[in-house]
Amino acid sequence: MKTHLFRIAILGVLTATTLLLQNCKKDNVVPQKIDAAADLASLTLSTMASMNTVSTLAGIPNSTGFVDGPAKTASFNGPSGIYLAKDGSIYIADRANNAIRKLTPDGIVSTLPLKTPADYSLQSPTSVGVDDAGNIYVLSIIVDQAGQSYIFNKQNTFTAGYEVTYTALGALAKDPYSDFFWFSSGNNIGKLIVASNGSIGKDYIPYNNGLLTEDEQRRGQTFKGLFVGRNKVIYFSIGSRLFKYTPGGVTAQLYPNLPLGNITSIVLNADSRTIYLAADGKIKKIVDGKLTVLAGPNSIASDGRDGAGLKADVHASSLALGDHENSLYFSDSKTNTIRKLMLN
Repeated sequence: MKTHLFRIAILGVLTATTLLLQNCKKDNVVPQKIDAAADLASLTLSTMASMNTVSTLAGIPNSTGFVDGPAKTASFNGPSGIYLAKDGSIYIADRANNAIRKLTPDGIVSTLPLKTPADYSLQSPTSVGVDDAGNIYVLSIIVDQAGQSYIFNKQNTFTAGYEVTYTALGALAKDPYSDFFWFSSGNNIGKLIVASNGSIGKDYIPYNNGLLTEDEQRRGQTFKGLFVGRNKVIYFSIGSRLFKYTPGGVTAQLYPNLPLGNITSIVLNADSRTIYLAADGKIKKIVDGKLTVLAGPNSIASDGRDGAGLKADVHASSLALGDHENSLYFSDSKTNTIRKLMLN
């Protein structure tokens, strides 16, 4: 595995220095079919079309484009990872547009003028985060199962990054107590920070990777869901399996008997008792071992419509929980929009 490290001195301007490093989220109960192979004796599933309301915040539903401006007339192309900043702005990894977009609380979409080196352009961004100091973190996946990471300062200038061959970079998760991001790189989870020697992504957690199957450990696989709770537990997922890694060093699979679906995003509330997932395009909630589907693809009206609960047509990719825990923001990968689910 080869890793090419790019490091640029932070002096207010971008230098041409590039270093190479080797190594590399109640109306009535709606029935839902459960796979007969599931362990029904231990399965607890409650699927409700509740009064949780879905609304579209930005983007023209079912259109593709690259247009800034008022949210209702702006357009995206493959919005993937999102991040809700402290000021209420939503940052969006607009994958097919090779751009990082920003949706302000007053409803304006703009494209960040990120400055990259000529030989390290922003490609297919999948995850984005912004720390308290205003630095911007981006993960990308490019051809041949390669991954790239980028760190930009608040002036949008590239400060550091690296490329990994044959290793996909998956997700970002803000640490709740320190100003840095965790990230997944293949089957590793580490800190996306720049050390004194210029290296990025050190201090990988020593979780028990023996719990992963051979297929989950193969080349190109990575943890797509990643979240760090205020209980200091790291939650991560690969495919339909959800895991946790505790401060005491214990790794365990969570809810193996629940039909979680293909998980693409994980968020938890402040007391870490409620888990929200984006899985198979649905938005699901787990509380006390009970799985509830809050919204998801609507086979009767597959048109990206807003509305209450399962009456809406939702294809969620990435989740962000609002500060007051009464709303979930999400990117809709099918309709190319940024949407909101109000929670009861």
